[in-house]
Amino acid sequence: MVRKEGVHSVKTASKPWWQRILSFGADEARPDAEVAFPPGFLSSLERLRVLAVRAAGGGLKEGHRLGAYKGGQLEFHDYRNYTAGDDLRYLDWNLYARLGKPFIKEFAREEAGSIHLLLDATPSMALGAPSKWTFARRVAALFAHIGWSARDKVDASIFRGVGEPLATYPPNGKRGSTPEFIEWLSRQKPAEARVESGPEERENPGSTPKTIGPEGVLRDGVQAFLRRAPARGRVFLLSDFWQEESEVSAAAQRLSASGHDLAAIHVLAQEEAAVPDPGELRVLSVEDAGEVELSATPSAAQRYQQELEAHRVAIEGLFRRRGGQYLFETSATPLERVLLQTLKRRRWVA
Repeated sequence: MVRKEGVHSVKTASKPWWQRILSFGADEARPDAEVAFPPGFLSSLERLRVLAVRAAGGGLKEGHRLGAYKGGQLEFHDYRNYTAGDDLRYLDWNLYARLGKPFIKEFAREEAGSIHLLLDATPSMALGAPSKWTFARRVAALFAHIGWSARDKVDASIFRGVGEPLATYPPNGKRGSTPEFIEWLSRQKPAEARVESGPEERENPGSTPKTIGPEGVLRDGVQAFLRRAPARGRVFLLSDFWQEESEVSAAAQRLSASGHDLAAIHVLAQEEAAVPDPGELRVLSVEDAGEVELSATPSAAQRYQQELEAHRVAIEGLFRRRGGQYLFETSATPLERVLLQTLKRRRWVA
């Protein structure tokens, strides 16, 4: 989080971006409206499917959840050469009459896939307008609706801090629904930043307190998710990934080693994706102790963008190397138009 010091910040009629950050969502819309969608949007998703979802009973093929087997009253899938011992009931006699070669017809049954939505609700997800937390919940609702429309199994887990239990949906043994899920999401809040007053703050009560947040939240959240023994499937991890790259790597490794296919959605607020106007800044973390004062000079802005891009590329590589998918967006990206088209173009959905 960045706080801008100086006289210029208090003379503007509207709140500067850094005051919007410090307000922690004071100007946000009603909670029940944050996850809502325009009329007709969800129904337009019902013919889509999440691609590359692992079927409960078989392997993974890009864009398919088909369990191929011989015979049945289901859709024709493919031909293969006849081999000794095959059931002659499934031999295509018409093809044999034309070509003089025996072929066995194979049929396909579509199996329900498993979609797991894992959402980061650490304090930094509250930043932005709209917030990263609002964006993550709306994306989760979008994937859930597509999954349920295709009769996939969908569940969601929210992690907030080390040692804190996951918030999960749906309740055990029940099948979720989109309206109920959106209502549940609207009640979920990101964790509040923990503050600890140091000597300077105790002597000067008006000064900004340092913020404290434990490390290992992502690691702990993934471990708690895996302890629930979820069915192998596709895990969508929605986070700003403001963790050490080693922690993200360990989390991705554990998910992959447990047989899940990974999809990471990396979201940042607009204010995080670009350096503010030149001036004197105080940079505060909402999850770790400490602050630093710096001047937002052109060279500092360039260095910030280089470091941020290096971190983003590293996070992308961690998932790509494990066969996963990766998408970077800002929280201001319109879901109904821009994000959905991006997901289609990259064949996340079709």
